[in-house]
Amino acid sequence: MASIQQDPSGVFHICFRYGKQRFKRSLQTTDRRKADAAAVRVSENIRLANQGRMELPDDADIPTFLLSDGTLSNRPEPVSVLNIGDLFNKYQAAIPVDALEQSSLKTAKIHMRHFERLLGGKKTLRSITTADLQSYVTTRSGEAGHRGTISAATIRKEIATLGSLWNWAIAQGEISKSYPRKGLVFPKRTEKPPFQTVGQIRRQINQRKLKETQIAELWDAAYLDRTELDELLEFVRGNSSHEFLYPMCLLAAHTGARRSELCRLHERDVNLQDSTVTIHERKRSKSTRTTRVVPLSAKLSGVLLHWLKLKPESEFLFPEVHDCLRDRKEQDQEGVMQPDEASHHLTNVLATSEWEKLRGWHVFRHSFISNCATQGVDQRFIDSWVGHQTDEQRRRYRHLFPDSQKLAIDSVFSS
Repeated sequence: MASIQQDPSGVFHICFRYGKQRFKRSLQTTDRRKADAAAVRVSENIRLANQGRMELPDDADIPTFLLSDGTLSNRPEPVSVLNIGDLFNKYQAAIPVDALEQSSLKTAKIHMRHFERLLGGKKTLRSITTADLQSYVTTRSGEAGHRGTISAATIRKEIATLGSLWNWAIAQGEISKSYPRKGLVFPKRTEKPPFQTVGQIRRQINQRKLKETQIAELWDAAYLDRTELDELLEFVRGNSSHEFLYPMCLLAAHTGARRSELCRLHERDVNLQDSTVTIHERKRSKSTRTTRVVPLSAKLSGVLLHWLKLKPESEFLFPEVHDCLRDRKEQDQEGVMQPDEASHHLTNVLATSEWEKLRGWHVFRHSFISNCATQGVDQRFIDSWVGHQTDEQRRRYRHLFPDSQKLAIDSVFSS
């Protein structure tokens, strides 16, 4: 019948035969009396099963069934112990290298540090409740940010980041509990101001008494009109000590490409014969590598032709420059200019100029969209050129379309 054995650590195991099989199962106890009682119980249940008075299901885990007096057919599912502190590291180690932008991973890591700080790194996912998340939202909304308190948009992004990682953990079988986000109450979001020229922003700052946070928000919404854009680009060309910076800035200004997209460009992506550039995207689709093709202006084609003759030998359009390398610990690809390096060098060039308050590389994207809108370019063309436009983004530059709103209202109330 059933017998017990004790391993070197003192834990008892039960051993028995049923049918033609031998079974051994840890009793997870060092108490001799509990182990003896389990052996008696299993022996009795084997006797009942052999007499037909206890029926074992075909798919039953036999030791579990006999130890539980027939109340359990299989072992209980192991309880998830995945905690907040380990979640991001497990996620990052499991996904393919090129699944997400490095900047997106860096942002997710920052978000998860806030959850570790406020909820505790050792807190398991299964123990997190809606009340815990609500407490997080409330606490974060009162914390200091770069411009006053942390914005509602930032908090929503942090909650969404945890949700994405949580859903990944469910798919991996790390946890079965669904993300307890439903019912959360967030602070109201403040709609971003519409895109405005540098001149318009400076007039507002001079004419109105604005707080520093309001001034910063206005500069975030700045775009350069054609004249201002040409002046800035000429300043970069005349003041940068790195040859790559001017063609890279001009490409951003004339295509609306993101900084990371510029860094990823290969030499073969530039088609001077057809005057197009193929931009490789990572944000439009999570499952598919997508591209968009943007026409090149005549000026941009000429500058790129010159740069292609001048640039170092490399498959990349903007290869790494060894005399301006910065931290390479989070390098996305070998041999290519890194986004943080591009930002560093643009910031250095503009630091002592009248454009020092502009929002780095993103101002070129804002300016491209806004100048296209100002010239009455079909919004569908703009969307296809810049990719991943949302209704919220469109609202911020829709007022720039010339005469379109007036023509629309006149068509309704014309006599």
